[in-house]
Amino acid sequence: MNKVLSYYLQDFVNGDGLGLDSVKSLTQELWDAYPDIKSKTQERTVRVYGDYATVESLDHYYGESTKVRPEVGSKGILKAVSVGNLFLKKLGPSWKITSDKTLFEKVSIGYGIGSELVDQGKIKLSAPEQVASGQQYTASIDFDLADEIKPVAAISKEVLIYPHSSQEDKFRLVNELNLEKFLTANKINKNELVTATIGLTGGALKPRLLGLVFLTRRINVIPVSEVMSEVSIIKSPARSALIKEVDFLDVYGSIQKEEQEKEKEIEKHNNIENELLQDSE
Repeated sequence: MNKVLSYYLQDFVNGDGLGLDSVKSLTQELWDAYPDIKSKTQERTVRVYGDYATVESLDHYYGESTKVRPEVGSKGILKAVSVGNLFLKKLGPSWKITSDKTLFEKVSIGYGIGSELVDQGKIKLSAPEQVASGQQYTASIDFDLADEIKPVAAISKEVLIYPHSSQEDKFRLVNELNLEKFLTANKINKNELVTATIGLTGGALKPRLLGLVFLTRRINVIPVSEVMSEVSIIKSPARSALIKEVDFLDVYGSIQKEEQEKEKEIEKHNNIENELLQDSE
């Protein structure tokens, strides 16, 4: 852990507002639960400007839990996809991570038959990638299961602050093809995680738990500003420096206005001269 932390600045703060101590605790929790977790970068783009650099990457994670869930009698398989940025600063001969930002993230943890069903796309969690602070949105679980498998599911929301704070939901037997829940984004401008917890039951005479599934999606919350309309986005589109142009008509209008002012000055001067000539006569 100390070797990992040596790559970070002490005043590191990530895109969710968490400092280095919180990141350390969360990383240690992950390693304790999945000591063999591995990551693989599929795409990576590095941009360097002087003493600053940005690394964009698409990463895949895989790991097996240390503990066996007694309800199912199996370990959990974690799979995750994350898209984000690392921001670095050069200090002497080395680079230090100053911040990071997660743009997209989805995680699945499957126990028993759950892992296989997720891999086959039989159980899916859908939620928007971003919403405005205070806005209502929908999270839904879609099922494509055999008739003998009955899902019991719940959807909960967690605001990304540390320590964790989550809103629990009651489990319910799902007899339809999907389960939906309406949620309202927090008003403190913090990003959120939506988690679907699914128990897979089966057995005609004596139903038993065949598998467990935990699906998580990240929700990026857009800050609300009362000063600038509904959300902190200007209604008229901002113009990039790449496409910034000078409108010729504006320039022409300025020149024309300047010439008109000169003509007025000349006319005024001529009128004064005429008046003086008339007085002298």
